[in-house]
Amino acid sequence: MRYYLQHFFDPDFDHTTRKPDENAIRNNTLDLFNLGYVQNVIKGQILAQIVPLDSLSQRPDPRFILDTVDFPAGQNTYIDPEYPQYLLAATNGYVFYNEGRITVKSLLNVRQDVSFHTGNINFVGDMAIHGAVRSGFSILGNNVRISGLVEGGIAHSASNMLVDGGVRGNTSDHCLVDSGGKLMINFLEKAEARARGNIVINKYCLYSTVYAGNNMLVKEQLYGGTINVFSSIYVGKQLGNKAGIPTTIFIGYDPLIIRRMEKQETFISSLTQAITHLKAITKDLPPEANDATVKLQQLMVQRDNVIAQRRAIAKKLIDDEHTINACRLIVPGIVYPGVEISIGKFFRPIEKIYENVVFHLEDNEIVSGPISSS
Repeated sequence: MRYYLQHFFDPDFDHTTRKPDENAIRNNTLDLFNLGYVQNVIKGQILAQIVPLDSLSQRPDPRFILDTVDFPAGQNTYIDPEYPQYLLAATNGYVFYNEGRITVKSLLNVRQDVSFHTGNINFVGDMAIHGAVRSGFSILGNNVRISGLVEGGIAHSASNMLVDGGVRGNTSDHCLVDSGGKLMINFLEKAEARARGNIVINKYCLYSTVYAGNNMLVKEQLYGGTINVFSSIYVGKQLGNKAGIPTTIFIGYDPLIIRRMEKQETFISSLTQAITHLKAITKDLPPEANDATVKLQQLMVQRDNVIAQRRAIAKKLIDDEHTINACRLIVPGIVYPGVEISIGKFFRPIEKIYENVVFHLEDNEIVSGPISSS
């Protein structure tokens, strides 16, 4: 009896020759950004199956006709003991043939820039980019390391992220690095950074928006933009600058909740504009008079619901304020006027130069004092 090896992935997949989908080309919906760079599989997923050759309804590929029930099983694959006709993935990763063996690797090495040659890359395992993430492109992985710049691109990691080359935004694309754990970057400039854990910036943070779920450390300079940190901030050399560039620091609230509230405020604003427009059109007509009045009632109900959600989130922030007494802003270097500090609901503008200073709450007031040498 002869057998056939059925694949549940493309055995001829080649990441070096990715092209736009042919159907998209025929339908004039050409997508140059999503080329399917990698074949993702998750742990326990079926990779291949051995079936009797005479059970096939289509013409078999002669390369995969077998004389015996013998899988070409490679690294990180296994045969299901209860269903021995199936070969499964032993880990999350990407599947390919390696020296004639079906193999799964959990670390994806991208040995070039993420650009039009690769398209966007979404991967279920850990990823190492040996280049840059170029403007307009995005990546998603578990733990992610980027050797080059994130330059106008977007990088997401489910766990930790390290960007050796730094992050720089531009005027045409939103530049974002978003980490589900720790985020470590060389520098941040005109971009947005988010992390559920700590953020460490080896050099400077300029004109950027930051959300850190724990602490933030900037070894050199921080000025321009808005910084949201749950616990404490350390800036080694300079906070603000001589020109008084506005620099806003928020400490003590969960930055993810702050982001959610910001989105709700934007949504409430857009709903209010639409409601005002419809009121001008419908004037004093009853709610069921026509499509416009029905739409007006729906938008008003929707806005009331979003406002109620925002109030509930705001109450949670107030309930969490017992943690803010431990918050600190620590600057061994210089703090310039133009910096505004909020710890919880308390606010303090910086109106003179400080050096070697720590800001914290005391008796419901943001106070400053020298950094202890002990």
